[in-house]
Amino acid sequence: MAKARTNKEHTGKAPKATPTATTTYHACYERFAPLAADLPDRDVEVCRADVRIAFANVKRGVEAACADPAGIRRALPELPLDDVLALPDLGRALIFAATRVTAKPASSGEIDAKLKVVTELREPMLTLAETLAKRGLLPKDVVAEIRAGSGKYDLASDGMALAHLYEEHADALRGKHPFSQEELEQLREASEWLLDTLTPEGARRPAAKQRGEAEKMRDRLWTLLVRRYADLRKIAYYFHGDTFEDVTPKLQSRVSSAAVKDVGEEVEAEEGIDEDADDDGSGDAGEQAPIPLSP
Repeated sequence: MAKARTNKEHTGKAPKATPTATTTYHACYERFAPLAADLPDRDVEVCRADVRIAFANVKRGVEAACADPAGIRRALPELPLDDVLALPDLGRALIFAATRVTAKPASSGEIDAKLKVVTELREPMLTLAETLAKRGLLPKDVVAEIRAGSGKYDLASDGMALAHLYEEHADALRGKHPFSQEELEQLREASEWLLDTLTPEGARRPAAKQRGEAEKMRDRLWTLLVRRYADLRKIAYYFHGDTFEDVTPKLQSRVSSAAVKDVGEEVEAEEGIDEDADDDGSGDAGEQAPIPLSP
């Protein structure tokens, strides 16, 4: 199916990221996966870590060591601080990748339930969108592109495009349609799930192949996290000296139960994150020793 064009980027059948109030784990994954994919194969480290423990330590470390970004930039101008500050989102991407490794293949019942959500919302939203396009409130070419095509995968693509379209033009459409923000979110979530689960021909992906690809991306994201966490520990060493490990512990160091609970609650609250998504290793594989910098 051809990709529609509008005067804004990422509008059409499969926008790179649907605008949401908060950064989702899926959005974080989409953001960091291309960077991880660019890592040389020889540099990729296998992730045998408990990714939730690593995530808790990352969040704790960034909060403690990067409270004064301006001061860090003055003291360490060559250090890639923006990459360090993005570590929590990279951790979310890693957790999302880990769920793909451990998740069970979707059943036909699960697929049918998601298709039902999309089907029930797609037609009324699309019909109204066509009327709004005739009145100049929506781009006609985008709406026509959504109407074209058939099949389960195309249906899911339509759902994502419609949710994106209504949110992108929210100001112009305010008071002109009956759909709630909750319905738009339901459509977006169901459509994203289907696009992740189905092949373009509409069949479920082979579980073994999907799991293998997921493992590779998990390992790449883990490698990227380890590299950037080493920079965070440089910051901690510069400002805290020999006590830097109190600020930025090793990624697999056990943290307080409260910190783990906070991470668990955040993960469980995220739509699409599996309760059993942890990798069950607990070693310090992939850790890099900090490189001391003179204060």
